[in-house]
Amino acid sequence: MSMTFSAWLSQCSDTDFESFVRTRRDLLQPESPTIPALAAAASSRIGVSRGIEALTAEALDVFILLAKSARTSPDIEVGENRHIEPSLAEAVFPRLRDLGLAWPSITPAEAAAESASSTGSDAESAGLLSRSPVWRIQSEAITLLPTSAAESTRAHPWQAYAAGLDETREKIPQPLVHNSEQAAVAEVISSLRGLVDDMASSPISRLTSGGISKRDVSRLGRTIDLGLEQTITLLLAARSLGLIGVLDDSLDPQWTASDDAANVLEDDRADLWAALVTSWLCEPLDVTQLAAGASENERLTVLATPKKSLFKGFSQSQPTMPLLRTTVLGILGDIGIGASRSAEWIHAQVLTVHPLTPAHDFAITEAILHTSVNFGLATTPLQSPGHFGPSRFGSLLAEGLRSAMAEQAVIDPSVAPVNFSLERLEVPTDVISAVRQGLVEEVDSVLIQSDLTAVATGPIEPRVHHVLRKFAVVEARGQGTVYRIDADTIEASMQSGINAEDALAQLAEISAEALPTTLKFLVENTASKLRRVQVAGARAVLVVDDPVDLDVIISDQLMLPAGLERLAPTVAIGQLGPERTMHLLEAAEHHALLHSPAGPVRRRKVITQTDPEVHVRKRARVTDDNLGDYIRILRSPGARAQPAASTDEPLGHMDRLREAASAGQLVTITLADSHGQERIIEMLPTTVNGGRVRGKVPSTGAEASLSIARIVSVESVEAKS
Repeated sequence: MSMTFSAWLSQCSDTDFESFVRTRRDLLQPESPTIPALAAAASSRIGVSRGIEALTAEALDVFILLAKSARTSPDIEVGENRHIEPSLAEAVFPRLRDLGLAWPSITPAEAAAESASSTGSDAESAGLLSRSPVWRIQSEAITLLPTSAAESTRAHPWQAYAAGLDETREKIPQPLVHNSEQAAVAEVISSLRGLVDDMASSPISRLTSGGISKRDVSRLGRTIDLGLEQTITLLLAARSLGLIGVLDDSLDPQWTASDDAANVLEDDRADLWAALVTSWLCEPLDVTQLAAGASENERLTVLATPKKSLFKGFSQSQPTMPLLRTTVLGILGDIGIGASRSAEWIHAQVLTVHPLTPAHDFAITEAILHTSVNFGLATTPLQSPGHFGPSRFGSLLAEGLRSAMAEQAVIDPSVAPVNFSLERLEVPTDVISAVRQGLVEEVDSVLIQSDLTAVATGPIEPRVHHVLRKFAVVEARGQGTVYRIDADTIEASMQSGINAEDALAQLAEISAEALPTTLKFLVENTASKLRRVQVAGARAVLVVDDPVDLDVIISDQLMLPAGLERLAPTVAIGQLGPERTMHLLEAAEHHALLHSPAGPVRRRKVITQTDPEVHVRKRARVTDDNLGDYIRILRSPGARAQPAASTDEPLGHMDRLREAASAGQLVTITLADSHGQERIIEMLPTTVNGGRVRGKVPSTGAEASLSIARIVSVESVEAKS
């Protein structure tokens, strides 16, 4: 006799039941400790989906074969399926059973009788499949997995990297690991400061979509000497940290530095690095798609939130990119400090652990590895840039995240079975302490050489960096920084209002030695060329309605500093700017209005854009202290399914309909239409998946498909009579 999942839960051994309950802690709810409720939650679409996400590639391949067999018959004879290797199935089936995805379809009495018919030695050596040769799976898995004929002809993403991988393991000297991680931390902090500083001096127009174009990002990357993907990564992090925002101007909104960005960037560098890494770990967007500029769904711009999901395929219950970054860091940590593996090998390990991740492209994993190197979390051998290994910071971070997820699983059992929580993605304090110890002191002076390069022998202070950014561009970064001064940079600074004397004075203040003559000549020569044409500030113009009013103002002794000159009976021009002239008029008690074509003058402020706060209502979960009592309640006779019980919620409807479909039993369904009117339908269910029940209506002989969301109740015809 075949068993439904609810019946199996009621009749399975205590060991199997406890193993299932401890594995699927996300299904346990204190308010409904009954077998039917537990079976309905495990059989729901979200319950099956979360169970599938916890499968490795090896287990998933077997489960897909079972799902294909279940398309033709609910009872699967594993031994008769020539595509399933017996030894592999024997190893995988306990995991599928513990996740509630598959279960034996024969009763314990039948299994015991079959076991007793074997000889003593055979009975002892008989495996799980020998004792239970017929199995069933959750029907929702058929629609969630690639089981169609067309999908069967294509290799799955996790199978594409199964052969031909570069599995060589190359060593990385310990001094190289330490130097590269410290240099990367210093460089990424310097890059972040340069990016925010450049956006403060040159705001970028905000497009209709809310972001900035790839052309502007490329220009910004060239200015701070970073690649496109690196620039996008820092832009997303700067927005997340509130370092950049949008000017509050309806006519010309622009992305620029926030009002308190300078203070944040001058704080402790280790804390700043930790905040940068945390924001990167939690970032939901994929840099490779943003760098491409467009996807198949819509056009993408940086700093704008896409309207649609960027990933196709299996819909994950966990955020895709944070889960992928954490997985990559974990694989790097397992490689061990001083060793490295190829990027292809690391990507294959990612697909082995999480085969259904939508971000299964190799380019995405490779971009994460390069970003890890830029952040000081990974390093590469000098002769093999395609190999990656963990740094000391990366190894500590991977271990800290693994411990944090384990602690979160104890506090919040609902994160099972994947055991991943976005709330615990943060850099542990021991990693921050290690980074702080590895950072050298910032230098407050640079060596300006005769070849017009300024060399900082270590991480540079923000004040010195801001001075150099006016007159130079970054040529190379690392634990030290090299700036290049040329005629274009000097000319650009002077065009902003700095004269030659001020430029030389500011450079001399931060120079460790006397300024070279080549620099003085460059500055003075550029100034002599530019001063031929000088642009001064605008002069004030007075416009009056009555010429007599202008006569009184011009003759007033207090208005002599304004140098007013009458151009017409009602118009005069002054030698001072509008604001200074307005002060003189107020001091002389002449009432006047400051003209502004755009309305009243107001100071524009920067609004930092943050993600809207979402309040997630979490249901109570069964804690470790109450788990033993909860299991005893579930195993008690009162918690088992009643044969004639009706249902009052969608999960219960699905469980009852699946049992009726398995037994070929006629049911009475109460259905509500869009206006709330109820009608009763008798149906012989055949399949229940995709949120719908399909079956035959005996009264008409027609096939029907009903939405489970509109079902009010389900009762068996026998129970009703």
